[in-house]
Amino acid sequence: MLNCDNELGVCMTSESKASSQKELDLSGPTLFYIGDPMCSWCFGMSNILKEVEDYCSKNNIRFEIILAGLRAGGGDYWNKEFKAFLKEEWTKISKVCSKNFSFDLLELDYFNYDTAPACKAVFIVKELKKDSKFVLEFFSLIQEKFYSKSKNPKELEFYREICEKLDLSFEDFSKLFNDNNITKKLQEEFIYSRTFSRSMPSLVLVKDNQKINISIGYSRYEDVISRLNKVMK
Repeated sequence: MLNCDNELGVCMTSESKASSQKELDLSGPTLFYIGDPMCSWCFGMSNILKEVEDYCSKNNIRFEIILAGLRAGGGDYWNKEFKAFLKEEWTKISKVCSKNFSFDLLELDYFNYDTAPACKAVFIVKELKKDSKFVLEFFSLIQEKFYSKSKNPKELEFYREICEKLDLSFEDFSKLFNDNNITKKLQEEFIYSRTFSRSMPSLVLVKDNQKINISIGYSRYEDVISRLNKVMK
């Protein structure tokens, strides 16, 4: 079952013994957002993260999304217990974060809570657009369509409307969505994300090749900026 703590406002990936050989090659301070489009607490913090990205762009701090693969492959039993867990979690997030959730998904007889396709979609956009604001907006639209409309992000057609809204070629997107090389790169990114944090949503600042935790789990905008300002001095 999804490993989430509603008191701390955080979800966690499973432990992995694998390590990433990817090296940080940064010309300046970078704030990394560790998340997953199908992480419900990430959805709860989505508007705040847009504000944080905007703050970074105005203060010469690079902002980058790292996809964590919360439940890559899925596999949880779609039973009464799992549905009850999701309903409780979403209800809590709705109250804390004022986000609109649809519970229609919980009426389905079967659903595999596999977060890999949604992560892959965002990874593709990262490849196509080197624009953190654009990528974060794509990420957010996936969240809205899944959580607020109970649509299935595992289906390619799910993304047509989002691509059209953002004026992104759905044809180019589709080719990469079915590309096994992208799947391999995504798996490497999942491993890479663990070198920052197993928790999400997380914000980790890299400054002078040092990783500094800014936020672990759901955090208010004011708290994120306060912590960021302190370590940037």
